[in-house]
Amino acid sequence: MVSSDSVFDISDDIELHRIVKSRSNSSQESTEQGSQFSHLSNDGPLSSPKSKVKAFLKGLWHGPAHPVDDPPHIKSPYAQQFENFPCRISSSFPTKIKLPFILLYYAFWLVILQQALSPYLTEQPAYQDESSGKSMDIISISCRGEPSIWKGKNQRCGLAGAKCAPFNDREVVLRCPALCDSESTTYSSIPVGDQNIKYRSFTIGGGRTETLENDTLSYPYRADSFPCGAAVHAGLVSPYFGGCAKIRFVGPQSEFPARDGSIGFDSFFPASYQFVKTPKCHNCYDPRVLVAFINILLGLPVIYMSTNGSLAFWTICISGFWTIILTFDPPLVVKAQDPESLATLISLGFERLLPLCFILYVVWKAACQTTLSHPSSPICKTLIWYPLFWVGMLNNVTFDRLPVDRLTITDILTQPGSIFATLGIVMTIAVGAVVQAYHLWKAGKFRMYFKLYLGFIGALTVLGNFSGLNLRIHHYILALLLIPGTNTKGMTAMLFQGVLLGLLVNGVSRWGLASIEETDRSLRRSDPSGEIKPPEFLGYERSNSSVSWQIRETDNPAMINGEFISPHDKLNRYSLIINDLEWYNGPNSSVSLEALASENDRFAELLGYASNHSQEQKLYLRVGRAGGTRRSDYTNAAVLKYPSGEFVPPKPGLTK
Repeated sequence: MVSSDSVFDISDDIELHRIVKSRSNSSQESTEQGSQFSHLSNDGPLSSPKSKVKAFLKGLWHGPAHPVDDPPHIKSPYAQQFENFPCRISSSFPTKIKLPFILLYYAFWLVILQQALSPYLTEQPAYQDESSGKSMDIISISCRGEPSIWKGKNQRCGLAGAKCAPFNDREVVLRCPALCDSESTTYSSIPVGDQNIKYRSFTIGGGRTETLENDTLSYPYRADSFPCGAAVHAGLVSPYFGGCAKIRFVGPQSEFPARDGSIGFDSFFPASYQFVKTPKCHNCYDPRVLVAFINILLGLPVIYMSTNGSLAFWTICISGFWTIILTFDPPLVVKAQDPESLATLISLGFERLLPLCFILYVVWKAACQTTLSHPSSPICKTLIWYPLFWVGMLNNVTFDRLPVDRLTITDILTQPGSIFATLGIVMTIAVGAVVQAYHLWKAGKFRMYFKLYLGFIGALTVLGNFSGLNLRIHHYILALLLIPGTNTKGMTAMLFQGVLLGLLVNGVSRWGLASIEETDRSLRRSDPSGEIKPPEFLGYERSNSSVSWQIRETDNPAMINGEFISPHDKLNRYSLIINDLEWYNGPNSSVSLEALASENDRFAELLGYASNHSQEQKLYLRVGRAGGTRRSDYTNAAVLKYPSGEFVPPKPGLTK
């Protein structure tokens, strides 16, 4: 029989053993945790500050004594069930069983996409004409200008707009894609009176009417407004699903008041259109949101169940590529009337896919294989890496909504809000770089990547100093530069790598492998170049209602925009723009408005129409040199109040 004292002695010994063991384990953990930083300090208590700094830099350069690069760990026992499930399934079935199942899943995926996409891409949208009962075609257009409706600015519609006529009794039913709320923005300047419109939706006047009259659904829009942007502005087409709308040309208007954020214009224009009641249409709605949802949803099991990572990587990148090419941000508008339209788009897709596959292979080997391959966290890959991949992939509804057009000094300084947005982007990249650099150091990879990024910085510095070229960091190039630094398994690698890979695939699919070096001419778009100076206005003579100007440069250039000028296109004439339309093209350096009205019935009608609606009518005048189909830059708009004759000279600067 054991005495009570013996029992207490035994329990005390057990408790003492537990305390000693606990302290031993704590001491061992502290030693292991401190060993990572053992190179960052000097062992000697009397070390000088210089030696401490030296030891710190040595430890920073060589990394910890025991590098660590573990995947994210979820401690919850319930979450562990989901973490281990893919490995259990993969090890339970041989490849000969898994492969047919995977192929069947991909076949099911393709059938679903074919059902969603095929009607929109291959079937002609149509409506039934109420008077004749015949099926009529609907034209498919982009979110920006459509030449069949209005050919463009200045002289594009010909003298007095003859090439864009008729301006009355003309109806067009059109199909608009999704996302025209932002895609109808103009990124090169377009003159509207004395304004230069850039970085905003190009819709002039209009707005939805409060009351319906004769099937009219909107106030008049100026005829050069982007039709699909105007349809979204009038609330007739969904920005998310697109749709069909019917426009009717209603002739000249004396002014176009701004409504609901549109552009205002306080003078006459010879053509305008209104939206009217749309007939019953077939095949109008854009499936891009549906297709993106299908691909995101069906990609979830792939990223979750893939244990080696490579199957998920290639599946998701390829599906994302074709999502952009065919629906979400296609580089070409597919028109079912053109039998080669869809084939051309697919051809362009394969042209960009083959080099992208090589780039993706390099990216996989350089970083993504480390992050996605076993051991990894299926939950973190599914809930963090994968959603962020699609955030980068659907760039036109995520980052493109920021007020940043291109990462060039000129664009950053001229676009409203771009400076602060760019600073935000730079700060985000800087913070991410510091955080990821720490994890590279913990993994013992800091020294290699420090050298790599020094090389990147040196190469970019050299490229940025090439004469006649501009360093152009497209978002796919930014992704290529930053993805190698995500070569770890941790949570931060998943955060950064997913969004960067999405940006890479999106950039190549939408824009191709655009050059990292671009000329001023390629960056200019259709903005004025300043190569050929326009004439200068001298003023307005009220006695004969004439506007006059003088030429500043008499030489006739042999080349414009890198192209030699034929004799027919020599700039020996003048082009006078009145209210954003060319009304005079001839050799004289002065033009009488009364004589112009007597020679041109449409101009006389507009002046009379304007006079009937207002005592004073503003005329916006711009002048440039002309020859054949070519034009120099134009002046900014001078403002003439007609018929009083008050003349306000143009502000310094050029228009195109």
